Amino acid sequence: MQNFTRPIAMITIAVAIVGGALWAIDPAGGPLSLMIQPASAAETYRYATKPAGLDGPAGSCVVCHSLEKGGPLQVAPTLWGIVGAPKAGAKGYGYSQALAEAGGVWTKEDLDQYLANPDRFLPGTKKTIIGLPDPKERAKIIQYLATLKD
Repeated sequence: MQNFTRPIAMITIAVAIVGGALWAIDPAGGPLSLMIQPASAAETYRYATKPAGLDGPAGSCVVCHSLEKGGPLQVAPTLWGIVGAPKAGAKGYGYSQALAEAGGVWTKEDLDQYLANPDRFLPGTKKTIIGLPDPKERAKIIQYLATLKD
């Protein structure tokens, strides 16, 4: 029995010594910081890959929407071609009844009102943002969205 416990004790002591040495080398990050390199401050975002448009005017939109042509359904449908597109027109997405019954197309004016206060523009919407009160910010977003077309 003694022959079995001695190697385990030796391994435990060796790991403690090596771990302590690594901690002494980088006390702030600990031993794992030498194996896992953190992202630089300029690259801190929570996505596996940086979404298209994250740094642009519609950066807040990419949390839920793709901005790419034929982009995948995420939490919400892609915004590619949204200006002039039929409301509730993306196939495969479960729109709220309010949006599904809204009819018409997304004009710049409709998008402006929707982004300002989704619940006021379309009571019963599933849109979870509280609204963007700054008209200049909305204008930049809508101007950018209007460029997302063929």
